[in-house]
Amino acid sequence: MKKLLIVAGPQGSGNHLFARLLSAHPNVVGWDSLKDNYWVPSDEEPFARYWVHPEELKFPEGEFFCANVSVPFFYDGVRQVPKIKEVAYQAIHQGVQPIIAVIVRDRNINELQQVRVGGECTIDTALEYFKDLSCHFIDHEAFFLWKEKYIEYLGRLLEFPVTTEGIDNFITVDANHKYVFPCKKHWLDDEIRKGRKPFKLRQVE
Repeated sequence: MKKLLIVAGPQGSGNHLFARLLSAHPNVVGWDSLKDNYWVPSDEEPFARYWVHPEELKFPEGEFFCANVSVPFFYDGVRQVPKIKEVAYQAIHQGVQPIIAVIVRDRNINELQQVRVGGECTIDTALEYFKDLSCHFIDHEAFFLWKEKYIEYLGRLLEFPVTTEGIDNFITVDANHKYVFPCKKHWLDDEIRKGRKPFKLRQVE
């Protein structure tokens, strides 16, 4: 059966990253322009018009499709909430199985990213929207920690073709790194260390 993987998430949660990763397999029809460009405006995503006009949904030739959208997203310069559920219904009526995967990123970092780029936080809009959707969750931090192993896991979880070829291009810099700074002191530090003996590695017999 044909499948449509809809990768969604709050603005700045890693939509471009996972759109690349999950459309990299040669059998997947995805956002091709992202393979050559670091960033492409959201309204240039191949399915962009359908998030606003789901009744116009049409599929190109292929068996597996990967579409991407953030909640909210910009279309023709206007911020709006995409009609993901309606696109999924249209896909079903055309004999294509929809799979919705929502990206999870640390809320504190996601908020900082949204305010830095867009001037305001829209996470609550996304949380309210996704609350009523039947979906899988994919983890931004898990990818950077487990790399190829996590992508292979997603393939099994989503029952969707994936490849780990070339993913080193996406893990040279962790996008969270610029938001994270050392905590110099916390009130619990001394309590944790109190009475603790110097660490020695003991071999288990």
